[in-house]
Amino acid sequence: MKSLNEDIKNRQFKKVYLLYGEEAYLRGQYRDRLKAAFSSPGDTMNVSCYAGKDVNPGAIIDLAETLPFFADRRLIILEDTGFFKNGCDPLAEYVKGMPESTCIVFVEEMADKRGRLYKSVKDSGRAVEFARQEEAVLKKWILGQIKKENRQISEGALQLFL
Repeated sequence: MKSLNEDIKNRQFKKVYLLYGEEAYLRGQYRDRLKAAFSSPGDTMNVSCYAGKDVNPGAIIDLAETLPFFADRRLIILEDTGFFKNGCDPLAEYVKGMPESTCIVFVEEMADKRGRLYKSVKDSGRAVEFARQEEAVLKKWILGQIKKENRQISEGALQLFL
């Protein structure tokens, strides 16, 4: 996650990202952070989002080849497609030579690290796993969120969240 945070902070983005793992909240949070970093709110010309198993890889490749409209880059978000579980050879091959004007963000619950698409993404971009967080990390995060709101919480009340 540190490398992903650095990419967002420095605005030095890779061509492709894979956000995967069982921690759905973190996957969604980083998907939204990448989306906000790439585009202005309401940009429907350069941001495309697809979800589900019926995503057509050929259509994604065609869209990725389209130049962005009055922006530096085009962002394509693909969520819960199953490409990293079942494989998707056309995208695995395409990711290797993808244009710099496009970024694809895959958001998946599971990814087979032995698959061609996973290896292509890892070679051309970043694959970030969001594993289940330990209790100590969750406590620290909750306390940080409460502190941002200028509030306090007792240890007993904090245990109710966990």
